[in-house]
Amino acid sequence: MAKMILFFISAMNAKYFLLQALELAKIRRGFCAPNPSVGAVVVSETGEVLAMGYHLGAGYAHAEVDALKKINGKARGAVIYITLEPCCHWGKTPPCTDAIIQAGIKHVVYGFADPNPLVSQKSKAILAAENISCEYVAVPEIMAFYASYQYWQMNKKPWVTAKIALSLDGKIAGKKGEPMQITGPELKKLTHECRQRSDAILTTAKTIILDDPQMNVRRTEIIAKPVYILDRELKLPLHAKIFSTAKSITLFHAKNISANQIKIFTEKNVRCVAVDVEQNKLNLMAVMKHIGEDGVHDLWVEAGGTCFAELARQQLLQKILIYVAPRWLGSGVDAFDKNFSLDIAAAKVSWQQIGNDVVCEIIF
Repeated sequence: MAKMILFFISAMNAKYFLLQALELAKIRRGFCAPNPSVGAVVVSETGEVLAMGYHLGAGYAHAEVDALKKINGKARGAVIYITLEPCCHWGKTPPCTDAIIQAGIKHVVYGFADPNPLVSQKSKAILAAENISCEYVAVPEIMAFYASYQYWQMNKKPWVTAKIALSLDGKIAGKKGEPMQITGPELKKLTHECRQRSDAILTTAKTIILDDPQMNVRRTEIIAKPVYILDRELKLPLHAKIFSTAKSITLFHAKNISANQIKIFTEKNVRCVAVDVEQNKLNLMAVMKHIGEDGVHDLWVEAGGTCFAELARQQLLQKILIYVAPRWLGSGVDAFDKNFSLDIAAAKVSWQQIGNDVVCEIIF
C-alpha cells in the first residue's frame, strides 16, 4: 500500500492532477479578485478522482472546501492537489488548512507558493503539526497562470495587458478617425476571451466618444466587467453605451474639475477619482496604484495609440498584444506618432497566426 501511495504522489502524477486543477482554476479567472482563482482535485490512495472544486469568487468557499464538501467524510487518507498553496488565515471564509485537517487528508500537493505573507510557508507548518505532509511541485503552466497575482501581491498594482489592432501600414482608424473593424472575427473572439479573463478593463473617454464601445464580454453569455476610464476633463457623453453595459464605472479626472461637474456623474452611480495632472496628462502611476488598491490583478487595456504609447513609455505594461491584419489602408489614423519607440530587447516575443491575422505577444 505504501508503494502504491508513493506511486500516485510521484512528480509525474502530481503534475497530471495539478494540471487538472489548473483547468478548474481557469473557469473563474477574472471573477475572483481580490482573491486568486484556484482549482483543487481530491484523489484517493488508488488514484481515483474523488472530487473537484474551484473558487467561485470572494466570499465564497475556496477551491479546497468546494471539493471536500462534495465528498463529506470520504476524503480520509486521500491526497489533495491544489493550484495554490492552501490558505491558513481567516478572511471572508475560514482557513482551508482547517478543512483539510478535518477531512482527514494525508498529503497536500500545490503548484504555486502563495506570495501573500499571511500564507507563505505558514500552511506547511500547520499541516505538519497534524502529520499531514505538504509538497510543492513546480508546474510552468501554473507559474504563468499566477504571474499577475504574484505581481499584484508584490507591487499592489495590476498586471496590465494592452491590446491594439492595426493594418500592415500601421493604421488603427479611418481617415477622419472613424472606427473600423480592421482584424477578422477570430481576433474579435480572442478579445472577448481576454476581457473575460481580466478583472477589469481600462479605456479612455476619447475611445468612447469615437467608438461608443460596450466593453463587456459577449460570448455564450453577456458579462459586464468593471470599467475604468481616463477622462481628464470629464467629457464622457452621458448617452454612451458604457453606462448600461459596464458592471461599474470609475472615472479618473483632473483635480480642478468642479463639484457640479462631478455631481452629474456621481448621480449616475459613477465613481469619480481625482488624480494629479502632469504636462496635461493624468498621472498614470497614480491611476494604476488606485486600481491595484481596488484589488484588480489583471487589467485589460483597450484604447487608442496615444494611451498605449504613454503606458508603454512609463513602463506600466507587463504584456502587449499587437493585432496585425493583412490590409493596407493607405490613409487613416496612425497607431503611433513618429517619436514613439518601444524597447523589447529583454522581452519575450512570440507570434501566432489566428485566422488571416497575426498576433504579436510581448511580455516584459
